[in-house]
Amino acid sequence: MLFALLAIPVIGMVGFSVDMVRSSNAKSALRAALDASLLSAAQEGTSSFQTTANAYFGSNVNQLAKLDPIANFSFAETRNEVVYKGTATANVGTTFAAILGINNIPVTLSASVTQPKDIGETCIWVLDESANHALTFNSEATVVAPECAIQVNSMNSAAASFSSNINIQFSDICIAGPGVTNNYGPIANMETSCEPKQEPFTAKMPTVNPGDCDYSSKNFNGGNVTMHPGTYCGNINFNSEPYVDFAPGLYILNGSSWNVNGGEWYGDGVTFYFHDNKSGIQFNSAVKSNLTPPTSGDYKDIMFFEPSGLPKSNFIFNDSRDFKIEGLVYLPSRDTTYNANSIWHARKFTFVVNTLKLNQTNWDLTPGV
Repeated sequence: MLFALLAIPVIGMVGFSVDMVRSSNAKSALRAALDASLLSAAQEGTSSFQTTANAYFGSNVNQLAKLDPIANFSFAETRNEVVYKGTATANVGTTFAAILGINNIPVTLSASVTQPKDIGETCIWVLDESANHALTFNSEATVVAPECAIQVNSMNSAAASFSSNINIQFSDICIAGPGVTNNYGPIANMETSCEPKQEPFTAKMPTVNPGDCDYSSKNFNGGNVTMHPGTYCGNINFNSEPYVDFAPGLYILNGSSWNVNGGEWYGDGVTFYFHDNKSGIQFNSAVKSNLTPPTSGDYKDIMFFEPSGLPKSNFIFNDSRDFKIEGLVYLPSRDTTYNANSIWHARKFTFVVNTLKLNQTNWDLTPGV
């Protein structure tokens, strides 16, 4: 009788060990199903993650159907990554352990998958570190650039401004300052108080010696105009909508202001260099263009540039009916303003400026420099 009494707990303990092995096996199968479901559903993105993950889980736990497994899925998204999370539970019924009053062994586990977000290539750099509204999107500004990121280095409490009635599509908007003026509403892929970054172009920019003036103070009034590389000084005016053809090469503006009143600009393999803060080009009156930079040599991929460290000055673009350009626009000292239906189609494009204001613009950008 004593042996029989002692045998009951001994048998129960041995049976409990058997049940624990069964529980461990069930947990391994449950983890495999949970991991496979997370990995598969995460590949399809956030839009249908929960639905897809549950469907995968259901198809992966057929062998555990008697255990009534339950899974819950969620995700948490930051600017740089998405963390996909899952928990799963099941109850393993006991055989021998029931002798000890343990009818079920609960199995609970969790898992996660972290995927970095593709925040796109930075194609707009706004460098001023203290400006209020260093980046401004005013009413009716449209920028479609789903593969482009913006970096705004201003630490101002209102480093950027977003008006109502705008349309902006970027892969990422990084605002170093703690806040923005926002009359638009929720802005996808934007983060404030993010890390300021140094643009990578300053150290790579070529040095230019402007030399003597080749062309000075010219006026072009309509008709066909052919421009040649060289150093331009004084005021250059393009009036009455001329058709301007630029021969390939470097166009140096040294103390030279160009005023463009309509017309069309065309040129392949051209680069414009502003030697000082008094030099620049102001586009007015529905200019149309198709300009591309050199594909090799010292000025490869550079469309407009200036030396770093110039005093701050303005760069104003008042109107265009179809402005097509490629390459790098490197104007780190310029407070740039684009007004009145400035229509840009920019490919392989990067824009480096001190501040940027867009008024009634329509831009279509892809990165690439």
